[in-house]
Amino acid sequence: MRVLIASSSTIPGYSGGWTTPLDLLGTGHQAFYLISHCRPGLRRTEGVPYLGLGLRGRRFSRAFPERVRCKLERELVPRAIKQVFRRFKADFVMCLDEDAGLSAMKTGLPYVMRFHVDTRPDLRPQDLELLLKNALFSTACNSTSIPGAVTLFHNEDLSRFSFSGPAKPERALLLSVLNQQRRPLEFIEGVMSSRSMKGDIIGTGPMREEVAGKCAATEGRVRLLPPVSRLRTGELSGRYQIGVATLAPRDRPMYQMKINMYMASGMHVLTSPWTEAAHLAPDLVEIFRDTQELSEKMDDIQDNWEALEDRRRRARDWVNEQYSIETPRKIFNDLLTKHFPGRQVSS
Repeated sequence: MRVLIASSSTIPGYSGGWTTPLDLLGTGHQAFYLISHCRPGLRRTEGVPYLGLGLRGRRFSRAFPERVRCKLERELVPRAIKQVFRRFKADFVMCLDEDAGLSAMKTGLPYVMRFHVDTRPDLRPQDLELLLKNALFSTACNSTSIPGAVTLFHNEDLSRFSFSGPAKPERALLLSVLNQQRRPLEFIEGVMSSRSMKGDIIGTGPMREEVAGKCAATEGRVRLLPPVSRLRTGELSGRYQIGVATLAPRDRPMYQMKINMYMASGMHVLTSPWTEAAHLAPDLVEIFRDTQELSEKMDDIQDNWEALEDRRRRARDWVNEQYSIETPRKIFNDLLTKHFPGRQVSS
């Protein structure tokens, strides 16, 4: 089937809003992205066309220019969805957030919701209820709280990652959005407090400049590297022996897809206690609560890496069983078959 994917802020080639929908659809469907806050223009990445509308702005600002931008977005996005839907000959619109969904709802076109994250705090309950009511169906990540939505793990195709052979841990990886919630500075401090660990940070975000400055002060021990695109993340396999998932404290556990990649690639996983992996598989990861514990865990893994080989292999088997891309693909395609009777839905 042909799917128009509508999103407010997906980064083509890099963000989870690009990786997980395309891996979910696989080769059985064709996709076209319409991204409101992406720079304007029609382009292609990985052979997938996308149209950026250039409607950047601060979502919660009350300034007059921002109110004008929001009004323009409410008027322009539905029109753009209609035009792209017709020209792409799409079968339905997949909306990755509530703003995209509300725009699609105005068009009267068939749409499905795929909540990548929780809805924004200022979304009115009545608007969410109407959005869900008019959607063909709604799915949500397991760490979100969307009433009535089908839980669908937002996962990538783990077959991209090869399980590396045993090696003495010498370099750690933080693959992350660089913002306050993900605490990248905690990773830098943990590496620098360890005896001899080196580390790389791969990602971008509002803290990138600050992180770059902190990394420069380590004189090469911790490096900040450019983001890696979806189809090239498999090249990270074998380069790192430890994968780290830092996270600010939360009321409920947060799903972090990077941990799946770490496990599939054979990395020893160090995670904050507020990730789902820390709750679902505590015997397969090392849990740390602060910088000191992070550095101590790094040292422990370096000292005992041979004894931890069995855990590393059990983690690989667990993640491939629990987070196989085939499971969400089947759920999603079964939903399509139900709502598009008579249409051939490929796996």
